[in-house]
Amino acid sequence: MAPTHEMLRGVLPSHVKTVLAGDSPDGAPGKEWDISVHRLSDSDVPPRADALYLDSSGCTAEALSARLRPLRLKVRREGAIFCADDCNTLSFGEHLNTLAELGLGLYQAWRILPDVGALVKLEQSPEPGAGPYLFRYQRERYDPVAHARSFLRELNYYSAIDVLRTVPDHWFASDEERGLHAAEYLMALLAQNRYSGGKLGLEHLSAALFHYNRACTWLPKHHAIYACMASFWRDLGRPDLGRRLLTTVLTILPDSGIQETLLSFPTSAPTFPMPELPEYQPTKPLRILFLCHPESDFGSDVLHDGLRRVLGAENVVGYPWKPVLHGRATEAATGYPCTFDWPEGPVPLERLVQRAAEGGFDVVLYSDTLGTLPRDETHTLLRAAAGTPLFVVDMWDECGDSLEIIRSRDGLDLVAGYFKREMIQGCPYPEHTWPLLFAFPEDRIPSTVSWDNREGIFWAGKLMGGARRLQLSWLEKVLPLKAEPGTPYTPDAYAARLQEHLMGISLPGNGFDTVRYWELPAHGTMLLSERPPLAIPHDFIDGKQAVFFETVSELKEKAHYYLAHPEEAIAIAQAGHAHLLEHHTGSARAQQCLAHIQQRLRELRKQT
Repeated sequence: MAPTHEMLRGVLPSHVKTVLAGDSPDGAPGKEWDISVHRLSDSDVPPRADALYLDSSGCTAEALSARLRPLRLKVRREGAIFCADDCNTLSFGEHLNTLAELGLGLYQAWRILPDVGALVKLEQSPEPGAGPYLFRYQRERYDPVAHARSFLRELNYYSAIDVLRTVPDHWFASDEERGLHAAEYLMALLAQNRYSGGKLGLEHLSAALFHYNRACTWLPKHHAIYACMASFWRDLGRPDLGRRLLTTVLTILPDSGIQETLLSFPTSAPTFPMPELPEYQPTKPLRILFLCHPESDFGSDVLHDGLRRVLGAENVVGYPWKPVLHGRATEAATGYPCTFDWPEGPVPLERLVQRAAEGGFDVVLYSDTLGTLPRDETHTLLRAAAGTPLFVVDMWDECGDSLEIIRSRDGLDLVAGYFKREMIQGCPYPEHTWPLLFAFPEDRIPSTVSWDNREGIFWAGKLMGGARRLQLSWLEKVLPLKAEPGTPYTPDAYAARLQEHLMGISLPGNGFDTVRYWELPAHGTMLLSERPPLAIPHDFIDGKQAVFFETVSELKEKAHYYLAHPEEAIAIAQAGHAHLLEHHTGSARAQQCLAHIQQRLRELRKQT
């Protein structure tokens, strides 16, 4: 069965203005498409259309080739060719081979669900008899980056971004192509943000950071990536972060264009007040329903453990039941120190629904930024808990305001407050938004820490995100640092390595808040960190409990100083360790979370 015109219109690229329809879905006239649709029999068929649609169901390989051979020439070089097919006559392999002989490659695929009037994107090869399907093909030499750039030159930002947004990963032949795609996406976002007068600010910054992290991971020596990201920071009102980035890049990759851009940035840096944090009052324990996606999540899982330690396990119920929190499937944590061994098994959904309906919870914490919770079950729980104050916990890497997205996606009508891990200072977040960063679980902190026989600088981790790849390649040349990207440590072996070293380096990854920022002082290692641009209550004090830097030159200078003065490094490491034990364990973070909840509940009671 062919897709309806509504289904097809939903997947047509935004730049498509003319469609040549070998077969029109549902016999729909062109006026129902809101674009110019031409049948082959029409007298005014354009010489080149933006897209072609035909139904190839029941075609043999020879028949499909015969139909497409002349029609493909009536589509623009960048045009898309859509085929509806049931894959019953041809195997999918034969289908692809036929198209390949015509110089066409599979770009996207959807399963057609006629009963619900929808298309579902396929993540694997179609199966015979499981269709019908809709396939999108492009010429094998189609270059989406060049296509997007042509729109960008016309100031058509929406179409440029739409082209880049829909590129499937299999279309890239190399990581270099992936990097160029991400870099172009970053350019388009910057151009669109400037055209809007900066009104897209925070949302666009979050998207920009995502593509920046990808671009400079795959193309670490591509100057334009860093210049573009620095411009984003300046346009958002944080020119200090742009200047910091450009200074580092200029140190490692001298370039006249970067130098010229850097000179246009102001030298002054904005200042921000320290985030206020209410005091936790250990009164009658709150009863919390903690809804969190089933995958391992360092931030949410450590918070869950901390809340149970503070309030008692019987007062914090997690749903769905997560094995890594209960001594099972510890490999799912992929080495992160966020596995726990709370003994109880799953609580039946029916019992939780009944408890929620009877007012058995004081608070609902909702931690599902990416929307992977089982929808039907959680909605049943939320309906039962209607009237119970709900707080969203966003522990993901993105700095944007995800609250409205989460609310509309998951039907959260009333949200009492929003906890945000990546909360950048100086950015506009909704009212009742509070910083809630990673912490370190106390059962992973060594019971005794020795500062004897420590030496050198340690870094191990992934090279994904931020300018890590560029920075580390340079740091290995100027410091006695042996970076160990991707080394498969067990948690115990990694902790032992931390305790061998005098200091450890923390660099931003896909997020500015990293596990490393907390695990270094947890193991008595001096934290040598790029200063995070985040709101961090009870942050470490520079030169007393940690050492901060803003550029790689400053990092090099400070690292050499403390290597030459290990007694000072040890004193800072000891103070940082004590500070973490007081303010940044899982239990401490849970108390900070509860303090905001208590204060907000008091405000809500006054309003009723």
